[in-house]
Amino acid sequence: MKQRLSAKITTILQRAPVVRNLARQKFVAQFVIALLKSRNVQFGEVAQHLNDAVKVASNETRIQEFFRETDLNYLVLA
Repeated sequence: MKQRLSAKITTILQRAPVVRNLARQKFVAQFVIALLKSRNVQFGEVAQHLNDAVKVASNETRIQEFFRETDLNYLVLA
């Protein structure tokens, strides 16, 4: 179910390009799912639900780097 939901979110992001890179679109999809699961917006809490195969600290670093380095198209996002 998680993969199907992630694929649907990625498809939506391709139609409304908030980010251009496919890998970043997939990350946004995973991040949205993690936000919904955690029901919290703090990166440390969301990181616990992002990717179970890696450490929480690695997930948190990935989230921080995404928001630090990625230019989001806020006009499309709105």
